[in-house]
Amino acid sequence: MDSGMGDKLKGMKDKVVGKIKEEYGDLVNDPEKELEGKLQQARGKEVEKAGEIKEDISDKVDELADKANDKIDEWKK
Repeated sequence: MDSGMGDKLKGMKDKVVGKIKEEYGDLVNDPEKELEGKLQQARGKEVEKAGEIKEDISDKVDELADKANDKIDEWKK
């Protein structure tokens, strides 16, 4: 399973590379390359968002585990 940070970095890379392709396609009047760049940017945004969601879920799970461990420690007293 990829980490949230790994997904965020891959998403950012895809957005940058996609933007370069889009601008290149525009510069050389290649609509196909321009579209390819736009699609890669969109994919990058989605992958980056998935990474953010994974990190949020991981943080919540850690928070719940800490609360559960605190309760267990209270019961042991």
